[in-house]
Amino acid sequence: MTQDYWTVIIVIAVLLALIGLMTLGWRNRSRSQAGLFDELPTPPADPGEIVLGPLTGVYIGSTVAGDWQARIARPPLGHRSAGTLTAHTGGIRLELADAVVWIPRADLVDVRRASALANKTVPGGGILVARWQVTGTDGRTLVDSGFRADDKDTYPRWEALRGDADPSDTPTDSSSTTEENQ
Repeated sequence: MTQDYWTVIIVIAVLLALIGLMTLGWRNRSRSQAGLFDELPTPPADPGEIVLGPLTGVYIGSTVAGDWQARIARPPLGHRSAGTLTAHTGGIRLELADAVVWIPRADLVDVRRASALANKTVPGGGILVARWQVTGTDGRTLVDSGFRADDKDTYPRWEALRGDADPSDTPTDSSSTTEENQ
């Protein structure tokens, strides 16, 4: 057998080992986040009138609020996906390729722009971030969910949205915001 043959076998083995380690890491992260939320809220039969949207684009992902790299791995928040964002009087509806995420107005803190979220960076505040709270066995946790819209001209109207969740009622985090961590 030639040296080229052994080189190919070693490269394939290393690649398979790396893929296995990444899969193991993602699974362990998902398990460690099991207490973040029991189940996400389901969209109500009547979400109210449409306030903004629908806005098409890409769902970037979700992180624990205040840490733009602490990506949430649990489905349906764990994977990037094409999506549609619509604001109703009762909350925000995020339609993903394989799921619908409902952010009730009672759990929404605010909507803002960011340049980085879920290990993705874009120039000029190109990510629309909704900060909201989820409840699980670990208690209430603030979550930042990011969306990169096709039409960024509507961002100022989205940023004007405010939820009913009082930021002072939500758990405080000593770490800085997404923008400050960059």
